[in-house]
Amino acid sequence: MHKDEIWQTYYPNGESIIGEGWDAFLNEPEETGSNVIVGIAIVFLYRHTENGLEFLWQKRSDKIDRYPGDYDFSAGGHINLGESAVEAAIRETHEEIGVEVSAEDLHFVTMRPFSKDRFAWVYLVDFTGKEENFHFDDEEVSEVKWVPLDKLDEFRLECAKAPLKKDNITFECIKQWSSQYGDL
Repeated sequence: MHKDEIWQTYYPNGESIIGEGWDAFLNEPEETGSNVIVGIAIVFLYRHTENGLEFLWQKRSDKIDRYPGDYDFSAGGHINLGESAVEAAIRETHEEIGVEVSAEDLHFVTMRPFSKDRFAWVYLVDFTGKEENFHFDDEEVSEVKWVPLDKLDEFRLECAKAPLKKDNITFECIKQWSSQYGDL
């Protein structure tokens, strides 16, 4: 998180509140008890291998405040004021792991409540055959790791940050999407 960000806010029905944002420097919704919701964009890179699909996880840096040293999706973060979920997904992927993706690269999986004060838009990106030139310029990420689809739940429960350990719904959506569209 960058301290100068202003996050887009949403009504409980998911509609964005035009012209209103949540200043990340001042408050976190869960700390204030507000019923204002913020959005997050999540990107999960995957690749086809001879052993099946693998998904890229990022290890959070030990230098950050929240969940240091735990694994997270490939990239993701809050949607900034006036930004779409797609724009946030593209920006966060570049900021966190140094990968350029376009709107056409993003495969929409689901949009759902992620917690009591966050909506999450989840996207997959096919990274098969692409150069793995990851770099972590903003010190949020320390390394990345590819995990096979059949080990996804085990890895998530052992290594992921706390909110992901409980997030069975998003991972079921990812597995369902993979079984239906993973050959694209």
